[in-house]
Amino acid sequence: MSPTTDGGGGIRAVSRAWQVLRAFTPERMSLTLSDLVRETGLPRTTVLRLVETLAGEGLVESGADGRVRVGTSLIAFAAFAETAWTVPPASLARMRALAAETGETVSLYVREGTRRVVVGQAPSPNTLRHVVEPGDVLTMSAGSAAYVLLSLEPPEERDRLVERIVAESGGDAEAIRAGTRTAVERGWCVTHGEREPGNSGLAVPVPFAAGAVPARPPVLAVGGPTVRFTEDKIPGFVHAVRRCAEDIARTGLPPALY
Repeated sequence: MSPTTDGGGGIRAVSRAWQVLRAFTPERMSLTLSDLVRETGLPRTTVLRLVETLAGEGLVESGADGRVRVGTSLIAFAAFAETAWTVPPASLARMRALAAETGETVSLYVREGTRRVVVGQAPSPNTLRHVVEPGDVLTMSAGSAAYVLLSLEPPEERDRLVERIVAESGGDAEAIRAGTRTAVERGWCVTHGEREPGNSGLAVPVPFAAGAVPARPPVLAVGGPTVRFTEDKIPGFVHAVRRCAEDIARTGLPPALY
């Protein structure tokens, strides 16, 4: 491996800079250099060089008090990201209608490498509910949405992708393959307690006409307490989620998916 690249062929310095930026959260917008070293696991000298480089681009700012803060260049990135990843109003309204109909949280997922990302969400009207937020990054090693996302990949690519998922995130390769086969055969998938005990999920692909499939095909899922995902409710959930998926294929997805 080249000293300037990571194991996947990417540029190590870029990955490390991203580690520094990810250390900041809405609750922690000001960090010391020691905080960044602890959060990233990188050597102090490396973190110092990265902070200097990021500060030069306006992505972070080093204060006179020695603390590092998020920089003003992120304002433009935030505005761009919101435009690129916002679910169109008509599609979000349809997802909210599905949440009201099923009583469960509705989420729109895409695959990002060996992980899945929430790109849209409509919360359950119930107090006891499944909680995910847009931007949340989840594993591809378990869960109905993960299996449906894998089912959308070309058959010849699935095994290699499963091996990567297990290598990076853990999990049981045979269980992942079995869940994916179920999603392929049924065109939908339901799981109970795989990602989190007591929670269930049911996912379907968002259908598109030939030639109009997004670069990253999404899946639509409902999630909630397992006690509400009884066998008699599953057929109704499948029907309702499929109808919603068909509708949002027409009303549109976040622009970045096309």
